[in-house]
Amino acid sequence: MRVPPTTQDAMHNIPAFTQQETVTTSTVDNPVDNPIENALALHRAGRLDGAEQAYRAILNAQPCDASTLYMLGVLYLQRQDIERAIERFDAALALEPNDADCLIDRGIAALARGDDEGAERFFSVAVEYAPQHALAHSNLGKVQRRMGKREEALASFQQAVELESDLFEAAVGRAELLEALSRPQEAVAAYQCAERLAPQDTRVLRGLGATLNAVRRHTEATEVFQRALQLEPRDIHALFGLAFATDAQLKFDDALAIYARALEIAPDSPTLHNNVAFTLTCLSRYDEADDHLRCAIELSPTLSNAYKLLGMSELRRGNFRRGWTYYEHRKTTPSGLLDYPKLGMPEWQGEPIGGKRLLLAREQGAGDQLQFVRYADVLRGLGATVDVWTSSELAPLISRMPGVNRVLTSQPDGGYDYSCRMISVPACLSDDAIPNAVPYLSADAAQVAVWSERLAQAAGERKKIGLVWAGNPQHYLDVYRSAPLAALEALASVRGLAWFALQKGAAEAQLDGLAHRWPISALGQLLNDFDATAAVIECLDLVITVDTSVAHLAGALGKPVWVMLPKQADWRWMMSGEDNPWYPTARLFRQQVLGDWTPVIDALRGALEAL
Repeated sequence: MRVPPTTQDAMHNIPAFTQQETVTTSTVDNPVDNPIENALALHRAGRLDGAEQAYRAILNAQPCDASTLYMLGVLYLQRQDIERAIERFDAALALEPNDADCLIDRGIAALARGDDEGAERFFSVAVEYAPQHALAHSNLGKVQRRMGKREEALASFQQAVELESDLFEAAVGRAELLEALSRPQEAVAAYQCAERLAPQDTRVLRGLGATLNAVRRHTEATEVFQRALQLEPRDIHALFGLAFATDAQLKFDDALAIYARALEIAPDSPTLHNNVAFTLTCLSRYDEADDHLRCAIELSPTLSNAYKLLGMSELRRGNFRRGWTYYEHRKTTPSGLLDYPKLGMPEWQGEPIGGKRLLLAREQGAGDQLQFVRYADVLRGLGATVDVWTSSELAPLISRMPGVNRVLTSQPDGGYDYSCRMISVPACLSDDAIPNAVPYLSADAAQVAVWSERLAQAAGERKKIGLVWAGNPQHYLDVYRSAPLAALEALASVRGLAWFALQKGAAEAQLDGLAHRWPISALGQLLNDFDATAAVIECLDLVITVDTSVAHLAGALGKPVWVMLPKQADWRWMMSGEDNPWYPTARLFRQQVLGDWTPVIDALRGALEAL
């Protein structure tokens, strides 16, 4: 989890004349005959008492001098004498209502009085009278942002930058809004523009690093955060960002060292403890991770991410009641609020459902749905009529499942007494026992007949082994969950086996390098959905796979499946052991050292030889 950079919403309130070169002492000490020039010289030199007297003298002689009224208002604004400033600005605007500079400073005065709507009105009029005035657009953007009008504010900042590309506050405001609006690619470019204006501004560096992390450019983010920390070594947000980037590059020990520095600065930060726990979990240091999660929850009892992680830890340990309860918080994390929108019908919380219609709703990935759709039959046993909303690639397979009345591939508008997300069902049940009778899914008989003949011709008398060596490349730990096919080549030496690759995606290309040494029939491009994959698995003697959806599919079909697991295995595979409560036909082969598949492959080869 990343803490966003602190937003600086202060208005640009430096009057234009203070951006000019300060007049020389000789100009002030040797006044010219022009009274307004003398007053301005005193003002520029910071001699505000003298400047005020000079302005008042002019106004005594010329009470309707709009310029002098304006400058006296500016002087009062500098002194934070807001009411006097407003009085002078209003008098000047009554004489010259289209003076953009006066309108801008009148807006700034309104802000100082807490009148955001008034400030927006004055800045808007300034833009109307002076559409080429970049500062007017910038200040309008700032107040719109304060008022929560983010799209309007972004347009104002964009206009300001187009008019004056070196207007720093507008450049930063544009970048921060693009980040807040979840447009990270554009935000990176905008922060880079701001960085060129102020390469040592830590606010910009924090934002740039955060958005680089968001688009997975973690190496660049690391360099940016390191620069920020050279400027401000105790910048907690930069430390957070650097640790996140380091963690994302799978340098877990280095990330922990950075988090330790951050904890010295902010020992009571619940988000810090949550982040540390996540990294410790990646290293399989579960007890330490749990300690940090409990600390995070004690510091912030509503921190959903910590409850979610602790729920996964409890489930991994087999403490299902606590685990399911904590894991329900997945729906209220920042990402969960997007992933779990309300379905427009009551959520089932365990009420009696005899005679009720219930929608069992999809969530997360295909493997998760394959694992938890088993609860449809449990719900039917409680008397409900159960419809399942799932993805189109799973629909044909699930439609044959006992307990399922109807399968939907799009979210229904209503018509149900209750809805329940698939992984929420066990949290609503009074019995923690896992319904693990298999098979609970079945392959299409017609497709099985076709594949049975085809695979039999290819295998002859040999045992038919299916193989999947790579999972989703977008998964955070895919580099550890997936195994290079070349590393599995030792399995080719086992005699009496016919190999069939069920692998899909880019990893299928790894077959090309082994074609002459390990003959494997590539089926991936022929498997267009899970129904086809299920038919092939039904014809196999064994499936060997990494932790991916095929493991769940084979387990749900009740077929023998050997699962290769990294040291940091997902919670559903528990903490240890070769068996698993979810799939009785599964056998687990676990890494002992993160990233080292050699002992796993040796164990697989020995098990294959014993078949």
